[in-house]
Parts: sequence; structure tokens; C-alpha cells
Amino acid sequence: MVVLLLGLSGFFGYKLYKAIEEPVKFEAVKEKRYRKVIEKLIHLREAQMAHKTITGDYSGDIDKLAKFVDTAKFALTMQRDSTIPDREKNKKFRLDEETGGYYKEITLTDTLGFKSVKDSLFKEVEIRNLLKYDIKDAPGQIELETDYVFDKENRIPVFRARADKKDILFDQPERLLERELEVIAIEAVPGRYIRVGSLDEISTSGNWPRQYAPGASE
Repeated sequence: MVVLLLGLSGFFGYKLYKAIEEPVKFEAVKEKRYRKVIEKLIHLREAQMAHKTITGDYSGDIDKLAKFVDTAKFALTMQRDSTIPDREKNKKFRLDEETGGYYKEITLTDTLGFKSVKDSLFKEVEIRNLLKYDIKDAPGQIELETDYVFDKENRIPVFRARADKKDILFDQPERLLERELEVIAIEAVPGRYIRVGSLDEISTSGNWPRQYAPGASE
């Protein structure tokens, strides 16, 4: 009887230990992996925004996006204020521009040169690898898509990159993973995906909380 009680005590003690230990380990693994994935999503957003700034559109092809980053250049410009004769007013009031008349202020943009997108923003980033998880044996990859939304009569490009939590936490306890997929807490990543951008609205925001932002304490 004593042996049985000791056995039951040990069994329930072990179950209690596992019930406390598993969530702690799960949270540690989740935090580490989420940070890696979010870093990639941020780089994808930066690459897409550079692509749109120069070409006017986003790219849903990671190889084309990588080629753009490797080869594209952006102009280095400087703006300065200047004044020129206001010809409409001078003509209206029959004023001589050489001896006086009205002037108007304008802003001139001077091109100083060109700089490589790769060297400026992505010197240590390999764009082609951004869809791959840096997690051993993780299935799948980050999804990258582009589309257009309409604002009145204007067709506006949008993009979305998202990572499935089931891929990121594929080797974690199923009950804890299922709970994570349904989480809606303020300091958590809501839903099934870690996402940046949107295909339904004009947005380049991510759905992660501030604690995952670059520079936040781990």
C-alpha cells in the first residue's frame, strides 16, 4: 500500500512538473523563433517598399525581387528653393519681367548621383533566402503575394508576406500549439499567421506586438 501511494505520488508529481515545465519551454521556443521570422518579414517589407518606390509596384516573385535589390539604384537628390517670373500675372498686368513684375517661389530637385539599393539597405541580407525558415526541419516557407485594391477609381498595389505558426512551431506540444493559434491577447501575435502587409487594405504594418520590434529587449 505504501509503495502504491509512493508510486502515485511520484506519478502525479511528474505530471505536475510537466504541466509547469512544458508551457515555459514552449514560450521560450516560440519567442526565439518568432523573432527570427519577424526579422525576415521586416526585410521583405523593406525590399518591397524599395521596389515600389522605384518601379511603382510590388513583386510577388522572390527571385525578381532579389534581382531588383542586387541591380537597382536610387537617385540621391537635394531640394532647394528658387524664384522665377510669374508669367501669367505679368502678362495679365502687362508688366515687363526684365525690369520688375511678379515672381513666384518654386522648389527645384537636383540629382546628385545614384546609389545601389543593395549597398544602401541590404548589404548583409540575401533576399532569396527570406522566404525560408531558419528553423531546422521546419516545413513550408513564408508566403509572398501581391494584388491590387481600389480606392475610388485608383488601382493601388498591395502585398502580403505571412508565416504559418504551424510551420514555425511544428515540433511543439499540440495542445499548446492549438492554444497559440487561437490567442488574441494584446501582447501576442493574433491568429494563425505572423503577417506583414495586407491583400485587403492599403497597409504595410505587421501584426506582431511591440515586444518583437527590432531593438526590443529579448
